[in-house]
Amino acid sequence: MPAPERPRLRRLTARRIPNNDPPLIILDDPQRFCPAPIVLPLELFECVVRHFNGLNRAEDVQRIARETAGRAVDLGLVRRLIADLDRSVAFEGPTFEAAVRAYHEAEVRPAALAGRSYESDPRRLGGQLDAYFKSRGGAGPLALPAPENGKADVGLRAVISPHIDFGRGGAAYTWAYKRLVEQSDAEVFIVLGVAHQYCPSRFILTRKDFATPLGVVRTDRGFVDRLAEATGGDPFADELTHRSEHSIEFQAVLLKHVLGDRPFTIVPILVGSFHDFVESRVDPITDPEVARFIAALRDVERGDGRKVAYVGGVDLCHVGPEFGDAEPVDAGFRERIRRFDREMLARAEASDPAGWFRTAAEVDDRWRVCGLAATYTLLHAIGPSRGELLRYDQAVDDGGRCCVTFASMAFHRTEAASI
Repeated sequence: MPAPERPRLRRLTARRIPNNDPPLIILDDPQRFCPAPIVLPLELFECVVRHFNGLNRAEDVQRIARETAGRAVDLGLVRRLIADLDRSVAFEGPTFEAAVRAYHEAEVRPAALAGRSYESDPRRLGGQLDAYFKSRGGAGPLALPAPENGKADVGLRAVISPHIDFGRGGAAYTWAYKRLVEQSDAEVFIVLGVAHQYCPSRFILTRKDFATPLGVVRTDRGFVDRLAEATGGDPFADELTHRSEHSIEFQAVLLKHVLGDRPFTIVPILVGSFHDFVESRVDPITDPEVARFIAALRDVERGDGRKVAYVGGVDLCHVGPEFGDAEPVDAGFRERIRRFDREMLARAEASDPAGWFRTAAEVDDRWRVCGLAATYTLLHAIGPSRGELLRYDQAVDDGGRCCVTFASMAFHRTEAASI
């Protein structure tokens, strides 16, 4: 299809490559429709590309470059650039709309981060994940294949796992997944992840299976459809958010790795922001939409008849200058965050969703707990349980500009539990 006459850049993120001569800029696509990051000379971006705003034709951009930057830009170059960026799905318009349609029509969600955040080759990926179990800080070697169905029920109700990239959090993941493979014979895993991109929906469903280098992880479409019907509204309205979101993708990869050929399905649910509840200091369960979704989730599980377990793909605090804090992440800062996290995690261990939420809300979520809403939802959905902290860690960059904290936990049913 022809390139747009008046191209408009999509909402891409721009970042400079430091210490490069000539200066370069990288355009990243949060939705990952662009097949690769787009690298441009900074000067070309400033005098040409940033003027692709939906109002200007190639001739207009050439003129603007001459008038504002004093640059004589070849018209053929501008047109070739427009064509190249359109092929890279960088513009709004027919090319992007066709890509969105193709995604909605597909039955399988592609592995967005294979080859980026983890190995795309199945054998190398298996070795990468096995190494995390055996590494310092890992939970120990995992005996594969997974135990056969029919193993005695030890009451494992849920695990919480990180969703930070494997390179920084791989060892911490293993504690949740070792416990899961040893103590759960669930047939269905309800996976609650974090919607990092802004979207209006509180809860976002998808019917799509999840591709991984280790094989396709099947989504339980029957469960998803029953849940959608029970919740009312349209929980698929922001389904596109699933396409690039890593918080569930990483769990699908780990589940496939540890369970191998054991039959299982997942129910992927992204949870949106609860920031308005933080600002108002109102317990989210008092909101009809939140209460209705959690009740529907429990009701559908109760009527399903199969063995069900929950997986929360969540991280904790995000602190440091990279996230807007004035002070660098030094030892004292890390200890303050550790104490705050321990207070949060104690509320989770006590199966206290209100206390979990209140701990963050009382400080206006100043430490940016990105798993706040998803964990709150999980704690309500699993009902009375006994939580156990398995592993806690902090990932800090060498310059002290960024610290992300995360944990693995397990939850077992108590005698009072019912669904």
